[in-house]
Amino acid sequence: MSVPKALVDTSKSPHAELKNVGLDQVRWTTGFWSERRRQAAEVTLPHLWDRLADPEAGHVLQNLRIAAGLEEGEFRGVFWADAWMGKWLEAAAVLNGVANDEKLSRQMDQAIDLLAKVQAPDGYLASQTQADGLKRFQDPIRHELYTMGHLITAAIVHHRTTGKNAFLNLARRMGDFVHDTWAGEVPGHMVRFPFNPSIIMALVELYRETGQRKYLHAAKGFVDRRGSAPRKHGEYELHDWMGGDHCQDRVPLRQESEMTGHSVLSTYLYCGAADVFMETGEGALLAALKRIWRDYTERKMFINGGACAITRGLSNRGDPVHEAAGPEYFLPNALSYNETCAQIGVFMWAWRMLAAAPAAVYGDVMEQTLYSGILAGIGLDGKSWFYRNFLRWHGGERGPYTHDHKRYTCVRFQPGPQAICCPTNLLRLVGELHGYLYSTSEAGLWVHHYASATLSTRLADGAGIELRQETDYPWDGKVRITLETTPETPFSIKLRIPHWAAEAKLRVNGEKAGADVTPGTYTDIRRRWRKNDVIELLLPMQPRLLIAHPLVEELRNQVAVMRGPVLYCLESHDLPAGVPAREIRIPRDIEFEARYMPDILGGVTILEAAARRFSEGDWTDTLYKPLPEAPLEPVPVRLVPYYSWANRGVGEMTVWMPLC
Repeated sequence: MSVPKALVDTSKSPHAELKNVGLDQVRWTTGFWSERRRQAAEVTLPHLWDRLADPEAGHVLQNLRIAAGLEEGEFRGVFWADAWMGKWLEAAAVLNGVANDEKLSRQMDQAIDLLAKVQAPDGYLASQTQADGLKRFQDPIRHELYTMGHLITAAIVHHRTTGKNAFLNLARRMGDFVHDTWAGEVPGHMVRFPFNPSIIMALVELYRETGQRKYLHAAKGFVDRRGSAPRKHGEYELHDWMGGDHCQDRVPLRQESEMTGHSVLSTYLYCGAADVFMETGEGALLAALKRIWRDYTERKMFINGGACAITRGLSNRGDPVHEAAGPEYFLPNALSYNETCAQIGVFMWAWRMLAAAPAAVYGDVMEQTLYSGILAGIGLDGKSWFYRNFLRWHGGERGPYTHDHKRYTCVRFQPGPQAICCPTNLLRLVGELHGYLYSTSEAGLWVHHYASATLSTRLADGAGIELRQETDYPWDGKVRITLETTPETPFSIKLRIPHWAAEAKLRVNGEKAGADVTPGTYTDIRRRWRKNDVIELLLPMQPRLLIAHPLVEELRNQVAVMRGPVLYCLESHDLPAGVPAREIRIPRDIEFEARYMPDILGGVTILEAAARRFSEGDWTDTLYKPLPEAPLEPVPVRLVPYYSWANRGVGEMTVWMPLC
């Protein structure tokens, strides 16, 4: 059994209660996630390389070659284009960990060699300034620390999966540069860096990889400075969102009590702060993160796990914000923003909270945003994407409220010079997902998520354990875990019981397990395990109607439908001709029939039932009119998983439907 090479390596983190297993210690076998990993490796990874290397579509490779002095030209695209290369390399390293494709290995080596040619002697690396000879750190919007953060993270993952040092050495030079630049007193204009704080996670992980404490010190410094110099209202800044809630800069993090501002910036900050806590044990950080978590999950979280309500507006404290968390209980449907990267940020934040302070709520939210939010961001073809995840679409390629913006269309986009972040973020998450299934602690093994895979790792005392998990989850609630190698001494296996699994059943070797099976907890089975022991978990998969808190005015008298961890939606493709989705009403006693259909939408379980239709009549040139006296008419409906919408052409879609 190998030494753990975890994605987030908490093996030596003194204040992490859970230790993450290695990326090489878990292997998909069959089923839902095995197929998605195959598609990521065979379809998405080469497609995104072709896009980044295309001088018109991506210009990422060209930017780096220009910055390295290998080509003539000017920088093109968004300032964060280097992160496309970083996240692609991270995903390639993980996906190649099993395939061991020599061609892909050479491709990575050549890309790393190019990055080395771009890197300045002092460690600085950012083609967005170097290609055009611009001065460094003149404007936070150039994302210099953000792109270096992703490159450092990619280098660490590459080192852990390949054992090669070239990329890690490059990352260490970047880390040295960042530490040296931000050590001691920071000039006033530098306090705003990094507003997009991937660098905090990267520096903590670089500390974990190298043992060099200066990287942790630099990461903590960025957390400490957040909110240390808020902009006075009316005070001039280079950008009106700097120094305020948009960048979580209005209030020092340790004093904060609400999720605010841009939802990628915020979740990346919370991830970094959780990493810092796990190394330092500073209680004020963890307390703040828990307060913010409660605000998010109890007042601002969409049913698909999204954390991003408003396109552009003001925070509760009056600061300009965009692509941001909204006021309490403001959770619109057609107006929802829910950037895919922000949903991934929630997932990563929850993972760190789970390690720092184990509780099933973090695993539950990971599952909720994974199946019902993150997966919606990528098309079933593996090479088309959503930047924004609506919960209702009124029809047409560009529906109401979109202002004709390409990111707001129901036609999935291709990454290019102006839309690059979500595709590679999705790619690396799918490639690394097996690393999120299990953890260990002094008590034993923790099972966070259910999927067909094998595990070969060591417990805290060094004893080896091997097991095989078999399931058709998320379509079937039956989970079977077979122990193949076990220690001689007793230990616990803790399984997450999802909050929705009110009638879950648990057996060991065919007998009742005798453990508490309470929804929203980890059940603890402690015993002297033996080879071929079998754990069987049965999670109820009956479709269920959900309602929202009464203060969510946009959702009053509406219901959403979930089955297991999967959120469902209604698309107009599945309605009789001429019946608009907005006229569908859901009886409170509706009975759905679940049926797995392998030949549609890549193989999904659909829900069918008899709903009602309320014919509203013609709305042309009309804003209000008398209530029609039309009766409710029976109409058959078919619901499909929300993540699969917009894969059959343009049409209407809704998650929330009026109750009747």
